[in-house]
Amino acid sequence: MKIGDSQVATYVVDEEKVRAFAAVSTDWNPIHVDSAYAKKTRFGRPIVHGGLIMSFVSALLGQELPGPGSIYLTQNATFRAPVFVGDKVTVSVTVKEIRPNGVVTLEHLAHVNDRVVLEGKSVILFEPVVDG
Repeated sequence: MKIGDSQVATYVVDEEKVRAFAAVSTDWNPIHVDSAYAKKTRFGRPIVHGGLIMSFVSALLGQELPGPGSIYLTQNATFRAPVFVGDKVTVSVTVKEIRPNGVVTLEHLAHVNDRVVLEGKSVILFEPVVDG
């Protein structure tokens, strides 16, 4: 791993993912799961939980870059635009700093088409398991 390394993944956010996230998080806010309610809001339809989009960032960090052994120290995010059911979300993480103590800072972004929907940074303690 070196500064500038990046990883990208794409996820299609379907209703099943939204409902599963609502069940696991216990966040049944009707803006996410009730079309009749959401139709009356500024968005006109349900929006995807921000935490679900952040979980895609977490998946990249824990499975790809830095990878297994990654432990969150801090994470911040700014939500720039809503994500709707059916959107294809492209998430990227990029290494910005590596400290000798295993602390890694990464920038994360999420896009739907050319629209940035989320941006922020994560600070990770990276301690890969070494066999032997």
